[in-house]
Amino acid sequence: MFYLWKCLFMPAGLLLAFMLTACSEDKESVAPGILVSTEWLQDHLNDSNVVLLHSGSAGLYDTIHIPGARLIIPARFTVNTDSNRNEMPHSDSIVELLRKVGVDNDSKIVLYHEKISLLNRTARVFVALDYLGLGEQILVLDGGLSAWLEEGYETTDVLADFSRGNLEPQDLKELIISADELDQQRWNDQVVVIDARSAEEYYGTLGTLEEPSEGGHIEGAYSLSYLNITTDESPYLFRSDVELKELFREAEMDPGKVTLIYCNSGIKGSLNYLVARHLAYPALLYDGSFEEWEELDLPATRPVAIPDKNE
Repeated sequence: MFYLWKCLFMPAGLLLAFMLTACSEDKESVAPGILVSTEWLQDHLNDSNVVLLHSGSAGLYDTIHIPGARLIIPARFTVNTDSNRNEMPHSDSIVELLRKVGVDNDSKIVLYHEKISLLNRTARVFVALDYLGLGEQILVLDGGLSAWLEEGYETTDVLADFSRGNLEPQDLKELIISADELDQQRWNDQVVVIDARSAEEYYGTLGTLEEPSEGGHIEGAYSLSYLNITTDESPYLFRSDVELKELFREAEMDPGKVTLIYCNSGIKGSLNYLVARHLAYPALLYDGSFEEWEELDLPATRPVAIPDKNE
């Protein structure tokens, strides 16, 4: 499989033609439609190869979950190091977590979050599984358990009965980038850098006589807040594909370019990454994100007033 990131380090004369071809090829191998509806899940709940994963806590899972679902703890799909939070675990650790919940080599994995506060963490689980090379086998339930309950579908407190899985390591996907790589490529005209944090974090906090200014964003980055990815009335549901594509367009994203996504420590940005994959936009995640960027004292645009959209 071709990895988009490699083409960014080709000689300048070959970069544009090669990258555009590569993006086109990658879009063909990454079919859109990662997000599925409650109706779809109801129709496929008893498919023999479907492994339904409840991303949440034992406390709620033991009380209520979708029939057949198996519990995963999303925080276990990241690790904290001495220098950074929420880093990618070793691939062997991810494989073992999946074997424990019965994932086989041919499993179709469906993820869902138990509550809105775990939506970003569940998206980060998706990133970990995509990194493991399982991207073509993963689906995510739009709306999670909240949507399932709202639609009146069956739930249970009966624990799923399954055997240990036989999943074997796959070829890893190069979807995590470093600060140095991002710094080298952020002005490349075939790259778009996206800040997934809130507008307040992106623009930063202006200083006063009493308090210094703080925050800001990576120099050259555009803002597409994770908060805008879901609907206002039901924040556990994603916006329609039409709305999401318009948000992407407004943030200068392009399916013919590589989007480099960051947030504070790699969790919120995972939601943007998931949607980019759903819509077949080539994307990579900088999971060191702004916390590491500031620690390394790399170029940043410091606080400015948030623009008034009414002006």
